[in-house]
Amino acid sequence: MMFLALFVVFACVAAAIWFQGFWNGIVAFMNILLAAMIATNLWEPLTTMVENFGAASWTYMLDFVLLWFLFFAVFAVLRGITDLLSRTQVKFELPLEMAGRSVMALLCGWLMVCFVAFTLQMAPLNSAEPLGAWSSPNSKSFLVAAPERLWMRFMFDRSRGAFARGHYSDRPQHPDDQNRNVEAFDPLSEFALKYRQRRDEFQKQTDMRVGSAPEPAAAGQP
Repeated sequence: MMFLALFVVFACVAAAIWFQGFWNGIVAFMNILLAAMIATNLWEPLTTMVENFGAASWTYMLDFVLLWFLFFAVFAVLRGITDLLSRTQVKFELPLEMAGRSVMALLCGWLMVCFVAFTLQMAPLNSAEPLGAWSSPNSKSFLVAAPERLWMRFMFDRSRGAFARGHYSDRPQHPDDQNRNVEAFDPLSEFALKYRQRRDEFQKQTDMRVGSAPEPAAAGQP
């Protein structure tokens, strides 16, 4: 079922991008990529801030909701900027246009599959194995691939480079970052295991809210 859900995402995004053409496909790919990277990089501090303002009892849905809120907000801003900067669509010869729009459609579809699979691990679904996926840490969610792990690895690398943010909390660091002011994404590769535990705990809930507020500093963690 997880494969079917992700395949529908892939097909819908790829079809939408294909009909927009090669040039718009390039612009859309960059917008989706940047929006997903910014959302993944900033959702944890945003969740911490929201929990500190009294919403900690909604902890099981905050991560998922705020991550997608950031994605759509950033994508809308980027799309508006690129539409202003690129008012005229670049024209290509027909063979190049057809090949280019097909490649960009596949790339955008796969990019969204990676991001959606990553976010579904945080979704407030009352199942430790949503849609039959993630029965083990090494299980595949898209045939022979694990797009969520590809996205997490990519974000780990980028959060130590171009998208690095300062380390201002007591969160663990990667061993190679001990002497650097860098707070990498999932530095100890614990994300999948933590959210598996989180889904196990959510199964015991009778509603979306928890009775006692968790520790504010534990945003993004079970």
